[in-house]
Amino acid sequence: MATITGSVGRNGLNRPSDVKIVQGLLNQHMTMLIPFLPLPVTGNCDAATILRIGEFQKRVMKIMMPDERVDPGGATLRDLSKSSNTAPVGEPILEGNTLPAPAAKVLKEILKAAGLPRATVTSVSRTPADQARVMYDNCVSKGVAFNKNMYAAAGDKVVDVYAANKTSPRDTVIALMLAKLLEVGPEKVSKHISDTHYTFDVAPSSIPAGKQPGFLTAIKAHKAVSKVIPPPTDPAFHIEIPKNSPYL
Repeated sequence: MATITGSVGRNGLNRPSDVKIVQGLLNQHMTMLIPFLPLPVTGNCDAATILRIGEFQKRVMKIMMPDERVDPGGATLRDLSKSSNTAPVGEPILEGNTLPAPAAKVLKEILKAAGLPRATVTSVSRTPADQARVMYDNCVSKGVAFNKNMYAAAGDKVVDVYAANKTSPRDTVIALMLAKLLEVGPEKVSKHISDTHYTFDVAPSSIPAGKQPGFLTAIKAHKAVSKVIPPPTDPAFHIEIPKNSPYL
């Protein structure tokens, strides 16, 4: 496990040498934090560094109320220091967020068909609050037009709330987006909130560029998959699988 001499992040000591270590570790896990980009390793614990610590705690560690801080010898530092998962020889490795067994089986079959040894799952099922937060972050990083192109009419209404309130504090805007999401119906906005589908995203950065066309072909060819939205329409390979599919 990596070693730091003091806490890094919100209300941390934030010694530059420690901050550089944490920034480097976060960058090693950036495929799990799409659409965020790698951090400049400056030793300055800025808002972007604190935000990514919190996102790592939410997405990877499943902490509902992250403290946005990395402590010496703590759980966040331990998980940031983890190396890749292991798997039986010939068995594709799934990194990132954990998939339900049926969805993991399908993704591994797709990877085998495409001749790929591994992939990183960046997003799985979400609560409405998670969805509002993700939509906010995507609006900030990708812009309103990109997100309106990605979502249907119900999602566009949530994006419109961001556009109308984007100068307000982050938490305020997310709360307003969540209220609109609940008003229009969560499942109408995203299948990530669905009770009827396994929905997940695969990081494009985890699939070599030359292999991505074959990966997309293998996704479309798998009979259990009902929908795929590939980049650049979606930031990731977005895959939906009905839970009642006879091909699971």
